[in-house]
Amino acid sequence: MQNIKTIAVIGASDKRNLSVLNELAARYQLLLFDKNINEVNKIQQSLLTENRYASIEIMPCATNASWEADMIILSGFCINDDTVVKTIKEVATAKIIVIMENDDEFTKSINHQVSFDLLFPHSKIIEVININTDDQAEKEFLLEGHDSYALDTVSSIFEGIGFNTYVSQIN
Repeated sequence: MQNIKTIAVIGASDKRNLSVLNELAARYQLLLFDKNINEVNKIQQSLLTENRYASIEIMPCATNASWEADMIILSGFCINDDTVVKTIKEVATAKIIVIMENDDEFTKSINHQVSFDLLFPHSKIIEVININTDDQAEKEFLLEGHDSYALDTVSSIFEGIGFNTYVSQIN
């Protein structure tokens, strides 16, 4: 399992992932990036309200956030934003990249799994899919990926912050 200390969240204004970010903020340094600066400011304030001593920084660009992080989370708009994905490609080498799926992105990006692997050939791609149907309960996630080491790392992080995970290694 990899020692993760800093997590870049690219597409941080996606409020559907707020419960995950809230739990991560209590244990990890977060670097937030989003094109919508007003929304990412609101997310940062919300996280700091819940986690008074958290280290949460808004980053001016996705590349800088990804460069400084041990792990990268792609969320919301950026999952299908070719520009954002290509800008972080150079600094994502050997890093775990978590693709946070929600219902509407899942159907769009399921066809991109191969392209994520091709875009980031030297990174470890893990798709994290919220499998709950109840909007109030975001406690179960399916993790899919090729790299068992990365799957173990992401599963440990999610279970360590109180979520249940189901791991599927794709060969």
